Amino acid sequence: MNTQPPPLRGKDYRIRPLKRGDRDAAFKLLASDGWVVPAGDQELAISWVVQHPEMESFVAHDAAAFSKLFGMITMSHRPQLRLGGRVACIDLFLVSPEHRHKGIGLDLLNQALRRSEALACKRVEIYLPPAGDDRLAFFAENGFVKGNNDLHVRPAPPR
Repeated sequence: MNTQPPPLRGKDYRIRPLKRGDRDAAFKLLASDGWVVPAGDQELAISWVVQHPEMESFVAHDAAAFSKLFGMITMSHRPQLRLGGRVACIDLFLVSPEHRHKGIGLDLLNQALRRSEALACKRVEIYLPPAGDDRLAFFAENGFVKGNNDLHVRPAPPR
C-alpha cells in the first residue's frame, strides 16, 4: 500500500509534514542557507518542532525520494489578545537555490496558509530581509504588506 501522497499535478515533488526522520536532510538544507545547527542540538530541536502543538512544518521532497528535501516552511501560531484571536508567524521559509522558481515556494506557502485558515488565524506574519531579496517580491505578490515593526533580538546568555 502506497502511503505517500501523489505528486502535485505535473510536478516532481510532494508537500508533506516535516517528520523526525527528516533530521539530517532538514539540517543539511538549513546549513545550505547559512543556518548551521550544532549536531548535538539537532535531535532535540527537530523533536520540539515536530511535536509542538503550536507548530506546523511542511517540506517539499523529491517525488521519487522521500528524504531528498527541496524546501521547507515552518509556522508557529498562538492566541493574541490585541488581535482577539490567533496569529500565525512563518518562522522559516526556505527553498534550495537549485529548486527555486519552480512553484515549490508557492506550494509550501499555500499549505501553510491553508493551515492558518483552518486554525482561524486573524493574520499571518513573517520577518523578511531588507530590500533586494527575492522573498520580498514573492511575499508581496502573495498578499503580504510591510508593517511598521522591526524585529529586535536579545540573544540568550552563553552556556
